[in-house]
Amino acid sequence: MNEPREYGILVVDDDSVFRDSMCRLLWLIAQTMPLRVQDVASGAEALRAFTENKIDCVLLDQRMPGGAGADWIVEFLKADGNLAIVMVTGEGDEQTAVAAMKNGAMDYLVKGTITAESLQRAIANAVERVSMRLALERQRQMLLTAERHRIMLESLGSVCHHLGQPMTVITTYLEIMKRQETNPSLQNMINQCAEAMDRVNALLSKFQAVSTYRTEPYLETAEGAPALYTNRILASDLTAK
Repeated sequence: MNEPREYGILVVDDDSVFRDSMCRLLWLIAQTMPLRVQDVASGAEALRAFTENKIDCVLLDQRMPGGAGADWIVEFLKADGNLAIVMVTGEGDEQTAVAAMKNGAMDYLVKGTITAESLQRAIANAVERVSMRLALERQRQMLLTAERHRIMLESLGSVCHHLGQPMTVITTYLEIMKRQETNPSLQNMINQCAEAMDRVNALLSKFQAVSTYRTEPYLETAEGAPALYTNRILASDLTAK
């Protein structure tokens, strides 16, 4: 049986007393929901924490030295676009909530009303929303890939179909010329053309049977650099024999 996943929680608040109280609440929550808790006093320290540990959810104070929490949300999401962020403030006004949500926060809690139950619910919901968003993005990418495959295979089938007719004509005429030509040198050239046409026709037959495809880079890229989608070509294991 798989162990429950441990969630990395980062408390960001310049008030050390409040940070301690939040960590105690999170300790209670950790009895039923595995958590790894870390706390810092500023947005700048939070950014450094992202590079040291895997953080799943940030509990972010609104009023801090060095910038409002709602503004730090943008910086946090630049550092890790898959963060679940819950704004925690003592103000409780609608304008703060709207600004936080607009910038990417998943939820909003008001100091003085936070309980272990409400905090656990906010963390779980925020993490779940991020997880759902990632799942939807994976599904979208899979659908795009499937559609790309469909279009590619339809295009390949169409090309094979349109090439088949002129190839048949050429093959037929080569056969007629082969039977009528008596010059040995021309006979040899006709035979070579006929063999080449046989190889092309064999490849067309194989391509018509293709049901999947893959692509690979056809231009070299610098080591570690991602291969651009435009720098890819259809890869085939088909060979003429």
